[in-house]
Amino acid sequence: MKPSSHALEKGSKPGTLKLERTSLCRPRGRQKVHETETLKSQVIEIAFQTFQKHSYKGTTMSLIATNCGISKRTLYELFPSKTDLFAELAMLHRSNIVQLSGDYDNLPLEQALLEIFRVERCDEEHRQQSAEMRLFYVEAVANPELGEILKKFCGADLHNLLTDWVIGQVERGRISSPSPPDTAKYLMDVLIGAQIFRAKDPASIPGVSDLRTYMRNAVAMLVHGLAPREDP
Repeated sequence: MKPSSHALEKGSKPGTLKLERTSLCRPRGRQKVHETETLKSQVIEIAFQTFQKHSYKGTTMSLIATNCGISKRTLYELFPSKTDLFAELAMLHRSNIVQLSGDYDNLPLEQALLEIFRVERCDEEHRQQSAEMRLFYVEAVANPELGEILKKFCGADLHNLLTDWVIGQVERGRISSPSPPDTAKYLMDVLIGAQIFRAKDPASIPGVSDLRTYMRNAVAMLVHGLAPREDP
């Protein structure tokens, strides 16, 4: 979750949000929607950084408002509660884990899985994803109400999306699955679990590849299996 290049206006104090200037020719209604969505995305980014630094329990809406340089009233108009703000973070987190909105049917299955699970992102994006996962899953253990949010958006909802994708692939004859829900759960266990439970220092497990290579190898094993194939 990277902040917009327009999040800080020149001369502003760090953490103070300034909206990107929009054309005066735009209709007022559309401009207001644009500004609100821009502000929301910027608040979400700064809230994420604040949760990282202070933990969920140690973060207050007042602190987030201060870090954003906005009033508490404005913050509560955007997000009625700290839990609602965390839920927005969870939804964004899900889209950072899995990208199912693309059209992958013309790609080889192995390449499609690499795209869906965003394996080929850059090192900085992988590090950001790891930071998100550490925050969310540590906080879910410490705060049961947050665990329920993650179960919904990054558990049940994500599983349903992947199950629908698996069913579509079975119908197209691209994969064989005795149980699409089980297959979706397996994909989550292998390709998302690999990121959640991976050690910060890969060298702590001798011989294990870097995360990107590990996930490529995992996808290859998922698609082609472990048994050696006989030469034709």
